Amino acid sequence: MTNQLKLIIDEDPVPASRPRFSSFGGNKRAYTDKKYRIYKNEIKVLYWDKYHNKQLFKKGAPLIAHIRFYRRIQKGLSKAEYKRRANHEVKPTVKPDLDNYEKAIFDGLTKAWFDDGQIWKHDTEKNYDEHPRTEILIEEWKK
Repeated sequence: MTNQLKLIIDEDPVPASRPRFSSFGGNKRAYTDKKYRIYKNEIKVLYWDKYHNKQLFKKGAPLIAHIRFYRRIQKGLSKAEYKRRANHEVKPTVKPDLDNYEKAIFDGLTKAWFDDGQIWKHDTEKNYDEHPRTEILIEEWKK
């Protein structure tokens, strides 16, 4: 049996953000967006609660990531359009980009593996849903 990581994050997905820069008193300083920082820390806490920061995957083990992002359905839509989105008939084709969502997850799960470069295949989607969440399954590749 191969190792698996399964997590569900029960909140709106948050994309990774680029570092921002500020200057105060002539000193330049880089910082990360607060919402992203909080989200990444919540992923780390969920991982600790379930796996106690155990490194699940050995160095060099090829991994496959299956990730489903479910975004909140916007307000102000007609009932018909809301229903179409709730039934996953309409797919989100707007920002944030799928790869930024993935980056946030991989940044939060650094304790699970030696390096996220071990992920050689990913199966990722973003959908609308009445219950925003992220479902994660990462497993070792079976030869």
